[in-house]
Amino acid sequence: MLPSYVPAHKSDDKAIELLRKTEWAEARPYAMALMEWLADINCPHFNPIYNYLMPHIHELTAEFREVFATDDDIWKTNCIYLLEKSRVPVTDPPLLAMLLRMAENPTSGEIYHDTSQAARELAQEWKLL
Repeated sequence: MLPSYVPAHKSDDKAIELLRKTEWAEARPYAMALMEWLADINCPHFNPIYNYLMPHIHELTAEFREVFATDDDIWKTNCIYLLEKSRVPVTDPPLLAMLLRMAENPTSGEIYHDTSQAARELAQEWKLL
């Protein structure tokens, strides 16, 4: 069962209020459950969760790898933009390899949903290309 600061549905504003008051050390084990809300940029919880995770993205390499291993290209794109906002490159070799793969050898879905473009821009910014 998830803690009360992880939204259960799109109108769970109480969870967002609680999340804002929750220390990262407590929320860290539920980071993937929070990242699932980044799959839909139109969800009302997208921005609060995006902003909550932002200072901690260098601790989320395993979660980013999990997202990048999915077929959900929109979710991948949203997570690439989260990485881009950090302005400090991650150094996790498997994550960087996944990013480069999306930039250099994208699937048709990654092309269609601009995932490959976002990955290419981030790879260039991080001087990987």
